[in-house]
Amino acid sequence: MWSQSEPIYRIATHSTAKTWRNRLGRYRLAGTHCSSCGMDHFPARIVCPKCHKKNPESKEFPKTGTVVCTAVDHSPLMGHGEVIPKPLAVIRLGDEGPFVISDIVDCEVDKLTEGLQVEMVFRKWRRETNGSYMYGYKFRPILSEE
Repeated sequence: MWSQSEPIYRIATHSTAKTWRNRLGRYRLAGTHCSSCGMDHFPARIVCPKCHKKNPESKEFPKTGTVVCTAVDHSPLMGHGEVIPKPLAVIRLGDEGPFVISDIVDCEVDKLTEGLQVEMVFRKWRRETNGSYMYGYKFRPILSEE
């Protein structure tokens, strides 16, 4: 809840360096794979949280997945309010990949169900305070070929 003393508009603008460092995860779903314990991590990690080994190898995850859990946001954050209601889902990438929380686009809220097959699409995330747009991944149901 907002207090009277806090500013209403509090979206932080990422620095250029941070945006550049996070580009592979945001644009290509690139994370890390620990060769010691075999765990996959998204977003990328410098140290494996399970076995504490440093420098796991880079891994690009599949661009398709399965919806595990769904939710609908009826009051999105400032700067994210273009679509109300906003469907969200926890998605398992590939068959054994990590889980990702993402917006679901091009889908009616009542058609969003667990087990739905989805694919990654590249969309606009939000507008930064400096006026530029931030782009990244969202997911949509896989279109059946009829």
